[in-house]
Amino acid sequence: MGGFNNILLLAGACCRQDTALLRAVSLAEHNQADLTILSPTNIQDTICPPGDKDCHKLAHYTPKERQEQLKETIAGISTDLNIQIKVIEGGVFAEEIIREVLRGGFDLIMKRAETGNSLRDRIFGSADMQLLRKCPCPVWIMHANEKVKYKRIFAAVDVESETSHGTIDALNRQILQIASALSLSEFAELHIVHVWTSWGESFLNTPPFQPAEAPEVSEWVEQTRVGEEDTMKGLMATLTEVLNQETMDFIKPQLHIIKGTAQTVIRDLIQEQQGDLLVMGTVARTGISGVIMGNTAEGILENVDCSVLVIKPPDL
Repeated sequence: MGGFNNILLLAGACCRQDTALLRAVSLAEHNQADLTILSPTNIQDTICPPGDKDCHKLAHYTPKERQEQLKETIAGISTDLNIQIKVIEGGVFAEEIIREVLRGGFDLIMKRAETGNSLRDRIFGSADMQLLRKCPCPVWIMHANEKVKYKRIFAAVDVESETSHGTIDALNRQILQIASALSLSEFAELHIVHVWTSWGESFLNTPPFQPAEAPEVSEWVEQTRVGEEDTMKGLMATLTEVLNQETMDFIKPQLHIIKGTAQTVIRDLIQEQQGDLLVMGTVARTGISGVIMGNTAEGILENVDCSVLVIKPPDL
């Protein structure tokens, strides 16, 4: 399911049988994947939930104590997985995690979001955002109040009817395959959203263009809309070929093809539908010194308040 083979769970202060750990175990089982838990010994008390005495105690464990605590936690989970444990002395920063990903060949990182009033507060300016920007593999940041079961999963795709190329096509397919697989395993609704704009519309609606030219502008916008919808139909046909028609009939994905600004539309749609997870992609350079996200992707993450799974193109 989803094509993950080697999963790394970053266990912070809350490394008991919380929802993040149980979700990582479930995902590894469905994918028949390896699972490794990476935990630091130096955790700031400030990231512990208020009033959580156990969390503050864990924040000061020695490496041996943390290793034993993790073993006890895993022993209490009903699973046949051979879960690996790695404890790192000191704190864990984004650069160290990325090096660990490269050394261990991990193809997914999972972790809980840092505590805060909103997802934006928790990830921007933090190690989480550095991971989302720089990590060469997909990153799943789980909401601090992660649900045991998701009810609604959103997959954001970006199709370009005129300039779509291999990298974007492959990324869109990967996003939809992973979101579909998660929808099946969670018995959750799948919502597929594409936000489009009509290039040049705002320019054509300003002087020196005259009101008489408004029909031409409307025609241009309508042509763009039709082109975007046709491209989405092609993408859905490809997904049907991958999953088969019976699976598509079972999932019944709901399509949202909306004109507007991606950051605003996706935020409002997820808030209105009470979405639990957003699966989205980014296209750019990767690595410790690279940056994977552009303004649109960062703008979306600034605005949503749900768990996010950020996918990289498969050829990176």
